[in-house]
Amino acid sequence: MRLWLKIVVAVGALSLVAAAGAYTLTRYPALISARYTLTLATGPVGSDGQKVLAAFIRDLSAEHPLVRLVPVPTDSLADSAKLLTDGRVDIAVVRSDDQAAAHGRTIFVLRQDGVAVLLPPASKIESGSELAGKKLAVANGFDPGLLKAFTEFYGLNTADLMEMSRAEFGPALKARRVVAAIVAGPLGPGPIPDAFANIQKSFKAKPSYLDIAEADAIVARWPSYESVEIKQGTFGGTPTEPTETINTFAVRILLVSRASLPDRVAGEVTRMLLTTKAKLVTSLPAAAQMEAPDTEMSNLLPVHPGTVAYLDGEQESLLDQTVNYYWLAVMVVAIFAPLVGWVASKSRRRHNNEARAKLCRVVELVTLAKNGTADELATADAELERITEWLLQRLVADEIERDHFQLIERIIVQLRATIEKRLDDPATAGASSKCRLKQGLA
Repeated sequence: MRLWLKIVVAVGALSLVAAAGAYTLTRYPALISARYTLTLATGPVGSDGQKVLAAFIRDLSAEHPLVRLVPVPTDSLADSAKLLTDGRVDIAVVRSDDQAAAHGRTIFVLRQDGVAVLLPPASKIESGSELAGKKLAVANGFDPGLLKAFTEFYGLNTADLMEMSRAEFGPALKARRVVAAIVAGPLGPGPIPDAFANIQKSFKAKPSYLDIAEADAIVARWPSYESVEIKQGTFGGTPTEPTETINTFAVRILLVSRASLPDRVAGEVTRMLLTTKAKLVTSLPAAAQMEAPDTEMSNLLPVHPGTVAYLDGEQESLLDQTVNYYWLAVMVVAIFAPLVGWVASKSRRRHNNEARAKLCRVVELVTLAKNGTADELATADAELERITEWLLQRLVADEIERDHFQLIERIIVQLRATIEKRLDDPATAGASSKCRLKQGLA
């Protein structure tokens, strides 16, 4: 095989291996690395969500060495979303109404923050539409997205909204400065049951929850939210509250990854969240609100394929994936090996044809060595020397078999010895002189 062909084949093979290695390293590093490190934007330090994720990361580092999470605290969920959109983190805590949730892939639902409308005891209000034109108390720091959707749907005037702390709800309702209090928070322990307790303390009687029967219609207008039910007894107490299931709508706080996160890694994170949740609930009640995403979620907020595969029991094991890649490599070799062999055989056939032509020429020179003149013999000897050099070059380049080289070389050595003997013979030299004389007279 020629040197250039060897170089081409070697460079091609190395390029193929390098490309395969680079692809595996960037897309499936878990196949060639003992650990997979992910950066996670956790949201504000001290928040319930950040505490849950911090505890999860601690448990993860102790029990699950395959995936390592590096927390990146941020000042707000909007900042977390921006880090994910800019590609500076692999996973982030993101609101479902943020564009980052639509561009990424959902791995887990950390909690749902819903809207609750609290009415004083004996209130006659039965629907959200009856709140229009009336003064309403709104908790400080109320979720702006949820508030906008609620007020716009029911046609509420923002001038009628009185912002105050949850502790002021009871006195404001008792003094009839407002007819209802609106609060947002997790569908569990947190702002909603706290506001309920404050109102109950002021009235010495239980307030009630307004059922938002139009929750499905609100979600149809703002698809990034979700229609949910606050189940009977969700907030606990004696007796438990609410006393009946309440309809409302909520924004989901999601764990969202970049779209290019490998499927197996996303499935592994989902698995670890599910298995760790039971341990976290004992020390952090907020962890009870964590849940796996609905695999039938709309394309608006796509679930990561790796998460779907794990939840549906279709996730490939590391062994299965490795075997698949090995078979793929075998297929690639099976395709390219015959091609390389064909090129090599064509090159070898061409070199064999050249060697055969040289051998045929040597046979012709055998006849010439017996009958040729001195000049012809000298020319033949020079040609045999060139053939010998050519054979040596082919032998060094591994383009001719050593046995073939030795066979032809022996023939050439014997032939050159015959030529040398004839050139030393005076009769040959005399015949050559007579021939030149005849040609001159002619």
